[in-house]
Amino acid sequence: MGIAMNSRERIRAALIGSDLDRVPLTEIGIWPETIKRWQDEGFPKDISPHEYFDLDTIDFFSFEPSLGFKEKIISRDKYFQVYTDGDGCTYKMFLKRPGSPLLLKSAVTKPEDWEAVKGNLQPAMQRFTEFMKGIVFGEDVTENQVSRYIKSKDKDSFSVIVPVEPCWYYLRLLGEEEALMTIAENPDFAGIIIEEYNNFTLEMLKLIFSQGYTFDALWVFSDLCYKNGMLFSPQFFKEKVFPHQKKLFDLGKENGLKIIYHSDGYIDEFLPLIIPAGIDCIQPLEVRAGNDAPGYLEKYPDTISFMGNINMDVFTTTKEEIEYEVKSKMLSMKDSHRYIFHSDHSVPDSVSLENYGFAIETAKEHAGY
Repeated sequence: MGIAMNSRERIRAALIGSDLDRVPLTEIGIWPETIKRWQDEGFPKDISPHEYFDLDTIDFFSFEPSLGFKEKIISRDKYFQVYTDGDGCTYKMFLKRPGSPLLLKSAVTKPEDWEAVKGNLQPAMQRFTEFMKGIVFGEDVTENQVSRYIKSKDKDSFSVIVPVEPCWYYLRLLGEEEALMTIAENPDFAGIIIEEYNNFTLEMLKLIFSQGYTFDALWVFSDLCYKNGMLFSPQFFKEKVFPHQKKLFDLGKENGLKIIYHSDGYIDEFLPLIIPAGIDCIQPLEVRAGNDAPGYLEKYPDTISFMGNINMDVFTTTKEEIEYEVKSKMLSMKDSHRYIFHSDHSVPDSVSLENYGFAIETAKEHAGY
């Protein structure tokens, strides 16, 4: 294709397998610790990674998804912080190293707990207009979301709305261990939370769309797999999760949105279950978990698009190995017109500025048509 495309046009085309000027190149998960390392290595402090590396831009928008409890810090020292979140759950997190916070106590452990708090899930435009957090290359932003939305419409960025996927909300609310035990022992209770939270999400999205807000895609982050496969049985997914995900995705499609699905872990068993729900793209395709994007492309040709599968473990090795990783994936995927270059999860602080920059230059060398 001879005509140069902007980020929005390029990513939209890659989600339907249309003609492209080049493979889209993007990154949404650069750790703050990585940015700090890169700055120590010469990365300028007054420019964003997508500007510095000339990556395709994606603007993220969301809404306040919680039960509305007041967030508060319970204790803090030089190593840890203990706090409660908007769902009333208590967490402990490291202050000086990356990692997910540890759930200490959930606000919901039994049906009567959920009955007592679910009424807090009231749709309101303030949940969108006053939402201050955003996901921009792994960093929180504090600019008013409406202001960011207006600026996004004046740019050529690809824009997405990010609701909390209902099963992922359930897993986080109860804590993964308790949630999976409940699926085994009381699947109906798990299904009730998933259904009722999804109903809240549907009403929030309808409200946002009714006010004239438009986006290019609906993107859900929902880690329903781990390194060996799905977290629970396909039967539970089909009966208690799929119907509500499909309602969510159908609403997005009715409003002209493409559907992008994020799941960590090994997704081979999961893909044939989630594709019928209506997804257009799967991300990030972790290599360490065994995912092979070129193999999935052969298995599901002209069905969905693929974002990621660039092995970040290789980015800590030699330039020869980095070149092989990037070039081989690019050349095996690009002819489908359904591939978006991205890390296989995120960019950790073990990756140097020099190596990441070399990888991007290699990708650009082989991205064109």
